[in-house]
Amino acid sequence: MLAVFKTGGKQYSVKAGQILKVEKLEGKKGDNISFKDVLAVSENSQNTIGAPLVDGAIVEAKILDQIRDKKIIVFKKRKRQNYRSTQGHRQYLTVLKIESISMGGKKSASTKKEKKETVTSKPVKKTAAKKTAAKKTVKKKTVKKKTTAPKENK
Repeated sequence: MLAVFKTGGKQYSVKAGQILKVEKLEGKKGDNISFKDVLAVSENSQNTIGAPLVDGAIVEAKILDQIRDKKIIVFKKRKRQNYRSTQGHRQYLTVLKIESISMGGKKSASTKKEKKETVTSKPVKKTAAKKTAAKKTVKKKTVKKKTTAPKENK
């Protein structure tokens, strides 16, 4: 089941079990949050789009961590005015794990079986160690020096 919900002025498309970063939300690590601002829900071939929200649809998530994003440099300059300003900004973010998506009576939840399937579904390839070919040595040709005997003067 796939859902589109909005929080922090942005829209996120999520599945059950997915981990995502959103704008800072109130709560501590381990708290549960539910989002009722669900814009669309898709299940197999059945799509439900709200006008503007889907009635009875809820996305439930768990807070994994409260973090700060990487630093963004803000640089302002006015030409020929000797004005330069540099600032840094780190946005506060909340890391969420989507626990379940429910619409009406139907509920799609992440389970441990899904995690195991995703882990075991990747085939493990064993690569054989590459054999390095022995380098061929080229024999240098030896040039015989001709020695000249000193000439005898008569």
